[in-house]
Amino acid sequence: MKIDGIYPAYNARHLNPNEVGASFIWSANFEKLIQNGHSVILGARGCGKTTLMKMLTIPALNSWKDKRAVKIRQTIPFYAIYISTDIYWDVKNQTYGSQLERFENFDEIISYFSVNSNVFTSLCDTFSYIIDEYKLNDESKEVELCKALMEAWKLTQVIPKLTFIKEALNKRVDEVNQLVQQLIFNYKTGDPIPYPPYFNLNFETSIEAIIPIFERIYNLNNGKKWALCFDELEFAPLWLQQKLFRSLRSRKQFLLYKLSASPILSIELEKLLQSEYPATSGNDMQIIKMWNSGDNETFSAQIITSLLRKKFPSKKNIDFFGSNEVYNSSNLYTKGSSFFKKIVELASKDPSFRDFLKERDIDPENPIISDKKLKDTIFRKIKPIVYFRDFYIDGINKRNNKVTYRSRKKGNELFFGIEVLSKICDGNPRWLIGIITSILQKSSENGAEKNLQFDELHNAALRFKNVIANIPIGTDTSYSLIDIIEKVGLYFKDQVLGEKFLMDPKGTFEVDSKEISLTDDIIFLLEKAISQGAIILVDSKDDNFDFRIRGKKFKLAYLLSLLYNLPLRSYPSVKLSECLRGIKQINQKTLFD
Repeated sequence: MKIDGIYPAYNARHLNPNEVGASFIWSANFEKLIQNGHSVILGARGCGKTTLMKMLTIPALNSWKDKRAVKIRQTIPFYAIYISTDIYWDVKNQTYGSQLERFENFDEIISYFSVNSNVFTSLCDTFSYIIDEYKLNDESKEVELCKALMEAWKLTQVIPKLTFIKEALNKRVDEVNQLVQQLIFNYKTGDPIPYPPYFNLNFETSIEAIIPIFERIYNLNNGKKWALCFDELEFAPLWLQQKLFRSLRSRKQFLLYKLSASPILSIELEKLLQSEYPATSGNDMQIIKMWNSGDNETFSAQIITSLLRKKFPSKKNIDFFGSNEVYNSSNLYTKGSSFFKKIVELASKDPSFRDFLKERDIDPENPIISDKKLKDTIFRKIKPIVYFRDFYIDGINKRNNKVTYRSRKKGNELFFGIEVLSKICDGNPRWLIGIITSILQKSSENGAEKNLQFDELHNAALRFKNVIANIPIGTDTSYSLIDIIEKVGLYFKDQVLGEKFLMDPKGTFEVDSKEISLTDDIIFLLEKAISQGAIILVDSKDDNFDFRIRGKKFKLAYLLSLLYNLPLRSYPSVKLSECLRGIKQINQKTLFD
């Protein structure tokens, strides 16, 4: 299975800008990205980084149907040059990279050439978009522009049209690929190493020279800047990452940088940014952390609404998918409410919960609190735990504290409804679109049944777990990544569904600061999990980059929480090393089967 194989059909990388724009949902992160300044988007795979980056382009904005679209098309302060990172740019890490080592710096030269070629092609695309957008088609102007491009990029014998310029760039890439193969397989000691003049090109200085020429030829004097939009820099060679992050501090005034990368940046970048006078958030750039967005649930609900309207135009989310009592506020703490009954029922079979209530002067058979503030504080915190323990626990033996569990393989009473669907993907649009689309395909206009919703969520969680299990590690470690996820999940499960009722169960983990407690090979695996969205930072500051994960707090992705019967809530943290040591006493008979 491919690493991003959970819902590959909804990967924006495979969609053209028109397709991205046609289904785009507005978000607060997009509002940040379109501002007139440098931006760095950080997030795991599938979180929507590529969608946001492609939405900056003219074709995507033109195909976007939204009440805000016209105004944004008119006021966006820059032209976007979208550049998708190609894994083949990182020549050192390709299979043939080691074969080029005997040719000094040649692998880096090829890497520079590959990046330059992609940027030049993307610039041609943007020129074409602008010419079409403003109806600037003029053959003499295109000829003048293309002659300037041919001179700048050292192209010869090319018809001066943008289409043929792009063809010539692609042909040159093929010629260099053949040159590399020739060196690897046919080079003899003493043979000259080919070094064509275009190997000396630099995409930044070239663009800085070309853009003013384009603006002059086409009389563009609207004051718009130009944004180099480099997507998925986690796959880019280190030299390019360093160059671009340096450029956030100083380049030409008409150039902006919009960069996207994984949540945790490399230690090499940290060293670079600490050794120089770095760009700072709020002054030189804006950092956009996709997982920190306060509107993730609202954004998810909008996606669900959009998909539902396409299939069943007259239906509303809450009517079609239902509402989940664990997370809604209907008849919340009133006598006779569903929650009231759950408290009484759980207290009758869970001595630890009964004791918990009595210690707070709450009658287990008539759990009413007159103090509204105290009621909100206690009942709000324990509500999900009460529902989950009541659902899974059959009884607890008071003599030996042995827990017996109901033989329930499904959590369809707990994992359904618009509240759950809006939370469970942590704002990841690719997962959410895949899950909701599948539910809608199997539903009638009467609504989505609880069992169906749970089955689709459970299947998605299993697929995601399988993706994690198949992440290539490339090194020997004391644990596998799935071992870590499993131990953390089971530890949290015992906190919620173990022998003692806990109002504040441990539900997040802190990565130990000292290597003696947690080895570096585990840190390596955790970084893989972060990039896939399997674990999510919960204490990251919006105005700083994150380079190291020791000392930071994380939660399991909510989609994985389903596999361990965990409420979709954030709880206090425990050291990861303690999770990995395991549960002190496992007396579960059915729960962990």
